[in-house]
Amino acid sequence: MTASILVIVIAPDKDFRRSLEFALESEGFDVESHTSISKALASPRAEKADCAVVHDAAVGDWRMGARDFYHFGKPVVLLVGSVQGVPSLPLTRVLTMPFLGNPLIEAIREISTDGERS
Repeated sequence: MTASILVIVIAPDKDFRRSLEFALESEGFDVESHTSISKALASPRAEKADCAVVHDAAVGDWRMGARDFYHFGKPVVLLVGSVQGVPSLPLTRVLTMPFLGNPLIEAIREISTDGERS
């Protein structure tokens, strides 16, 4: 059941972030959103999150991003314009934008069921 899945959304662009929030909430996910990775990781709910959706514009330095993703320790869906130049990151599924249909919703459901709650 998606109602118990908490997704942390990280995107610097306000309109894009709100669009993600709307899409995820309309599918029944619990959503908390932030403009930066550091703010998201400092959130009290970050530890309870099931996964994160991160826009690549929120990653200023890929080395720091890798460290942040590792520290988060939960699955991440990384939204990118191009996979070129994106390093291999721990627990990360890369999704190239724009996408049609529901690949983001499907990716969240897949990575969240790996550690499905009872």
